[in-house]
Amino acid sequence: MLSTGLRQLGFAWSMLSGRGFRVRDAMALADDVRATIEEFGSAGDGAGDMLSAPDPEVQDGLTRRRLRRTVRNAARHTPYYRHLFERIGVDPASVTPDTIASIPPTPKNALRSMPAAFVSDRARPAMAAQTTGTTGIPTTVWFSQYELDITVATGALALMLTAGLRSEHVWANCITTRSIAQYLEGRSVPMAGAGYVPIGPVDPRVALDRLATPMHLPGKRPQITHLNATPSYLAAIVQEAERDGWTAADFGLQEIHVGGEILTDALRDRARELFNVPVTDGYSMTEIIPVAGQVCAHDHLHLPVDLGYVEVLDPVTLEPAAPGAVGSLTITPFLSYRDTTTLLRYVTGDLVRVLPEAEKLGCEMAAVPATSRILGRVTGSDLTTRDVLELLQAERALPLPTRYAIEETGDPGGPVLHVVAERASRTLSARLEGRVADLALPLSGVVLVEDPADLPTPCRVRADLREHTFHTVPAGRSA
Repeated sequence: MLSTGLRQLGFAWSMLSGRGFRVRDAMALADDVRATIEEFGSAGDGAGDMLSAPDPEVQDGLTRRRLRRTVRNAARHTPYYRHLFERIGVDPASVTPDTIASIPPTPKNALRSMPAAFVSDRARPAMAAQTTGTTGIPTTVWFSQYELDITVATGALALMLTAGLRSEHVWANCITTRSIAQYLEGRSVPMAGAGYVPIGPVDPRVALDRLATPMHLPGKRPQITHLNATPSYLAAIVQEAERDGWTAADFGLQEIHVGGEILTDALRDRARELFNVPVTDGYSMTEIIPVAGQVCAHDHLHLPVDLGYVEVLDPVTLEPAAPGAVGSLTITPFLSYRDTTTLLRYVTGDLVRVLPEAEKLGCEMAAVPATSRILGRVTGSDLTTRDVLELLQAERALPLPTRYAIEETGDPGGPVLHVVAERASRTLSARLEGRVADLALPLSGVVLVEDPADLPTPCRVRADLREHTFHTVPAGRSA
């Protein structure tokens, strides 16, 4: 017990000081929490405080200290920022949350075009991770073994203390093996004591078969209990399950976790209806690990302040977005978690709406700062990805995953929306046009096509990152 207490103190000191963690202590602490839960049923009162934000006044001081160390390290040891600070003539030691605007935001194309320029001179690179490239050329981010290990350990703690993952559970990942999340969760889930099944984005019929098949494992639930997938792949699974007549009784799922794309209300409700389990919406991206957010019951995206400095900037002026306005999430991961690819004020391109000043948080995560859910990207005429997907996924006659394209025609009423439908009909077009009018969306028309190749521009979704398997399932439900 003394050693556990010392590890907790060491972990808390690192959290409060903003300095690096002792990896072996963080790993051992995760093991201690797991052992405590398995013996007593819970980690004990206050255990979750290890990962929660302290008093706001204390947090402000911590944020300033963490930000100062991160900026100074980047200016000294990262080629891109060393040259940047020399050019702009800003003293890194002078940067605070109040003066951070003196540092120009880092555009995504800078990291994409010269990833080595963002790697610290003091780093010991161990693994290169690439983004999926669904929105452009893949971006490369390097991680050290320290970063990987500390992210795994803190991830395991979060799974146990906030997500309620237990040793009886079995977690299935249906995300691409190209994603670093597959590697990280493949280590953090077993560290939490749960079973881990890396299914990958295989044919949805195969995924459904594996979700339904009993495993007969000692100490585990009979079937997979947790599913992690991107929204578009979840949509593909939902479509296949509905067609083949699967019901919630066929599965042992307890929770579904999604991230990486827009989760609409319509898709969330449809998945809940099919599987009869809660669907948790999260936000993360390779470049800003370990910064990640979760959507609460009131549909706010909460981003903890302990892992990085979060800003919302106007997508055109790159000035702070006003309350109620839409802006791009801009993230500075803190040095205590990131010592290899270093990023200051990284413009993610993911749009959110700043909450109006009058909107008070009253949800279960009210202590953590929040914005709206991810809106996606502006597609033209102030139309966001969420606007389009909410419109289309509310129409169940359209196939999942949703495929569409926006065509700018110069019409003052807005662009034309091209949508893939299994069977184009005037009745379906009329329903969509009526909903466009009801929602007052800036669109001048809706065109249905039956072949994705007929879209004016390709529509790429992460469900397209298919991985093949020799395991095939006959058409229709498996026996």
